[in-house]
Amino acid sequence: MSGAARQEGTGARERLLEAAAFLITAGETIDISLAEIAAQAGLNAALVKYYFGSKNGLLMALLHRDAERALHEMQTLLAMAVPAAEKMRLHLRGMMRAYRRSPYLNRLLHAMLTSPDPAATAEIHDGFVQPVMDCQRAILDEGARSAEFKVVDPMLFYLSAIGACDQFMHSERVYRLTVGVAPDADFSARYMEFVENMVLASLRPAPHEQETHR
Repeated sequence: MSGAARQEGTGARERLLEAAAFLITAGETIDISLAEIAAQAGLNAALVKYYFGSKNGLLMALLHRDAERALHEMQTLLAMAVPAAEKMRLHLRGMMRAYRRSPYLNRLLHAMLTSPDPAATAEIHDGFVQPVMDCQRAILDEGARSAEFKVVDPMLFYLSAIGACDQFMHSERVYRLTVGVAPDADFSARYMEFVENMVLASLRPAPHEQETHR
């Protein structure tokens, strides 16, 4: 361990991650510098390279940290003995809560997907994008078999569901400009319920499709 790392203590790594998360959220951009991260954390900029190798390495670590809980919740959800519609509702709510905890999560994921490093791009896709798509496909297939859902294209569903779940985080500024204040907890809860109901309504089979399953 370098002298600088020893002087800063074992909490330096997490402080750097927290600083990056704060700056990305406050500035609504991932275009932050190592100097800004270090200054926000109150640490030596050299520690970013010591712990993460580069700024991209730090951003990758932040993505892993913040997405880990959501990915674990998805695996737990798939094993639950509840109807497919309830699984989908819980899945959508879990995604929106993840974006609420980390407003930059989806933006960071897509920015990292544009990395010129093929290995990094594959890591992002295989570790974060594909598991969400696989979870949604499993719930959609389960719902189609039980006649709770009509058959839908999983890719179309993924793109539209992710967009609806993440959109609120990108629309807070519009809300503030329109209403004059930041959205409160009640509005956030109503938004989540609205998205859940909208998505589930789009999955319900038409009456004639329901008849074919009887």
